[in-house]
Amino acid sequence: MATGQAQPVKVILDTDMDGDCDDAGALAVLHALADNGEAEILAVGTCGRNPWSPLTIDAINTYYGRAGIPVGAAKGDAPLRPSRYTQAVAERCPHALRSSEQAHDAVELYRRLLNQAEDGSVTLVTIGYHTNVANLLRSPAAGGEASGLDLIVRKVRQWVCMGGNFIGNPARDDLSLGNANFLIDPAATLYAISRWPGRILFAGREVGSVPSGLQAGRRLAETPPDNPVRIAYECYFGGEAKDRHVADPVTVLCAVRGLRDYWDLHDTGYMDLKPDMSFEWKAGGDGRQAYLLKKKLPDGRPNDRYVESVCEALMVQPPAGRKP
Repeated sequence: MATGQAQPVKVILDTDMDGDCDDAGALAVLHALADNGEAEILAVGTCGRNPWSPLTIDAINTYYGRAGIPVGAAKGDAPLRPSRYTQAVAERCPHALRSSEQAHDAVELYRRLLNQAEDGSVTLVTIGYHTNVANLLRSPAAGGEASGLDLIVRKVRQWVCMGGNFIGNPARDDLSLGNANFLIDPAATLYAISRWPGRILFAGREVGSVPSGLQAGRRLAETPPDNPVRIAYECYFGGEAKDRHVADPVTVLCAVRGLRDYWDLHDTGYMDLKPDMSFEWKAGGDGRQAYLLKKKLPDGRPNDRYVESVCEALMVQPPAGRKP
């Protein structure tokens, strides 16, 4: 899982960008990695229908000098959730989209980009619910182009999925810790995970959210006041940027950099997911599913502060080419 590749990781990021501010933090991490030459952002899509979410994505892309990145949105039947920050970001920050209706249909956008990509070259990263992933899998062949399923088989290297609580050995999730990314659109999650034809790497909540204790974001107050990511955290916390869990930032970090000295990996077995979104990790399977484990320091303590510092350094890294 270590990267080691000379070429940047080609990423399609699918995010809810509504309920939690760490989606904005994760997009900042992805842009910083792109500035460092480690990632290429093919597209960013939102899996819900909050009308300000695509504009917030576009505002962050614009702030980082990548206004040309295509922005997708779920069209049709998809969750509609409120947000503490997206309207403020959209109203206060420059962006090219005039309304959410101008955003691409996310599934059509992902299909087009996958069709253009080299085989096995794209990493799909999801830090929200799985409406778009399920709809991509269901999309039929059309206009001489392959079905969504066939495109995934040919073009996607792996799906890195933020979600699940991998507690115990064997791991199980009884939902007592919460699991919003699975629970907001559970039918889509069940379909996507059970039908996904390739590799899935899960970044569970215990490595970046409850009960991990990892947090970052307070240092966004050191960035320019017009930074849309700073504004997102300020609005989420009612006026001041504070630390928030890093479930989504660590997912992006792992998708691009791999395990490095940040995490270990449980790479045997598979997720036996139930319709209520509880699951057990079962032995067997075909070796295509895995989940992250916290890495221990030589003294036996987890390396939480180290992972936090890596995430936050990327979150506050100034955009390349932006004048102070």
